[in-house]
Amino acid sequence: MSKFLKIFSKQDIKFAAIGSLAIKFGSAFFAFINSIILARTMGKENFGYYILAYSTILILSVPVNMGLPMLLTRYISKYKVANKLQEIKGIFIISHKYVFFTTIIVYLLAFSSYFIWWNKYNPVLVNTLIYGFILLPLLAFGSLRAATLRGLKFVILAELPETFLRNIFFTILLLFSYTLQIKITPQLAMIFQIIVTTLGFAIGFLFLWKKLLATIKQHKPIFNKKEWFKQTIPFTINSSIQVVKNKILTYILAIFGSIEAVAIFEVAMRGASLVSFTLDALNLAIAPYISSAFEHKNHDTIQRIIKKTGRLIFIFSLPVALTFIIGGKAILELLYGKSYLVSYIPLVILCVGQLISSIIGSVGLLLNMTGNQSVLSKSNIIALFLNIMLSIPFIIYFDSNGAAFVYSFVLILQNIYLLKQVKNKLSITTTII
Repeated sequence: MSKFLKIFSKQDIKFAAIGSLAIKFGSAFFAFINSIILARTMGKENFGYYILAYSTILILSVPVNMGLPMLLTRYISKYKVANKLQEIKGIFIISHKYVFFTTIIVYLLAFSSYFIWWNKYNPVLVNTLIYGFILLPLLAFGSLRAATLRGLKFVILAELPETFLRNIFFTILLLFSYTLQIKITPQLAMIFQIIVTTLGFAIGFLFLWKKLLATIKQHKPIFNKKEWFKQTIPFTINSSIQVVKNKILTYILAIFGSIEAVAIFEVAMRGASLVSFTLDALNLAIAPYISSAFEHKNHDTIQRIIKKTGRLIFIFSLPVALTFIIGGKAILELLYGKSYLVSYIPLVILCVGQLISSIIGSVGLLLNMTGNQSVLSKSNIIALFLNIMLSIPFIIYFDSNGAAFVYSFVLILQNIYLLKQVKNKLSITTTII
């Protein structure tokens, strides 16, 4: 274990970027495989119910976490520069206490609303959702652990349990069930998620203990509650709206389209996520380095990191996008079956949106890590409003194709706006040119 930790604990930005890229690719690949197995074994309706339940848990994790993961990464990387271990311990303790109490509140609200409201929905959805609530604290505390390790610049150790291991464990369980001819239901799939998330959490906690907790246990914590609370507000808005913006289309499709449309759109999103995985991976890798460079007022370093990262993102994103645009129909039929060929048009639209986003670069991350998160907050609020207002008529008339168009259109529009804000406030160019 010690040799493993030593290899994956390098804090060099190149190693972090390459490692994060590899982990994200592996994670995206196995998530793609998982979606194929679930879609084929469950059918459109049950797969749609599973996606709806899992999306609900992800949305509920927003008020539980309230932007704390991004705050932890930002402040722990800042405190590490000044070797403020007492402040690191303080923000670590406060964030975990907060998540504990917010989880209890969400549980109480969910329990009381069950008898009034959601127990009347489809039994498959309700039962899957009940299992999903077990997943909620595991996801919440796991995200805090990952954010803490990212702030310490242990990017690979942060991402390995949360993404790659969870997805590969999930694949193993699905293949095991498929081999034994065990029927995979939405409820069973959610139970599998609980198992793999617990395993990932345990491994991640071991990493955190070795790299931080054992070091700071003798230090007396210092709490800067007012400052942290003030900074949490824009981070909360950003993280909340980001999750809701990505998942709101699932609910609008279920209400104004059909549960089958949810499954069709999810298949398209899984394919498009392979285009954006480079952007997501490198953003996680460079976040603490951007924060540290900003604290040192090193503008040139930030520009160099952003420019090189942006070009790398585009180099990886372009061939994946072209593969789906040109050969998407054949890929969908081969992997998912003929019933999912209708996912092709949404897939193409989403791939174009993600490709343009990769060309624009890491604008949101840059604003978050340089104290300009309020700019991102405002744009996220507007983007969410546009998503809701535009998606309803587009989904009514164009179903999953309309959902894909609205998602990509708003994504491109928001990124163009943020690009201008980055240039005005930081004088930094994030595009590949």
